[in-house]
Amino acid sequence: MNDLSQAIIALIEYHNQPTLPGWFRKVDRAGFHLQQLPLSEVEFAILMSDFFSSFGVCSEHYDENRYFPASHTRRFIPAGWFNAGAYCPLTVEMLCEAASLGRWPEEDH
Repeated sequence: MNDLSQAIIALIEYHNQPTLPGWFRKVDRAGFHLQQLPLSEVEFAILMSDFFSSFGVCSEHYDENRYFPASHTRRFIPAGWFNAGAYCPLTVEMLCEAASLGRWPEEDH
């Protein structure tokens, strides 16, 4: 992993919360997606706001509803139990791309 991806993972780990059994889900690869973390909607919003400000990324094309649909209570649903069509995975790799560009890509993944 390069320095940028390590810095993004460090930011995500800073916002990470323990799962219901009390352990932390490890963010360890570019393909890891943020929906695997046991965070509330507010915690996700804070994490993304911190990402945009920390890495100087313009959030104009970012659509929170694409990645974190309001209809799910993520904290109480184990990762992978979402309806597959309900959201687009938001990966570490996507955050790295946005940080490299300085803006959220217009061509959403």
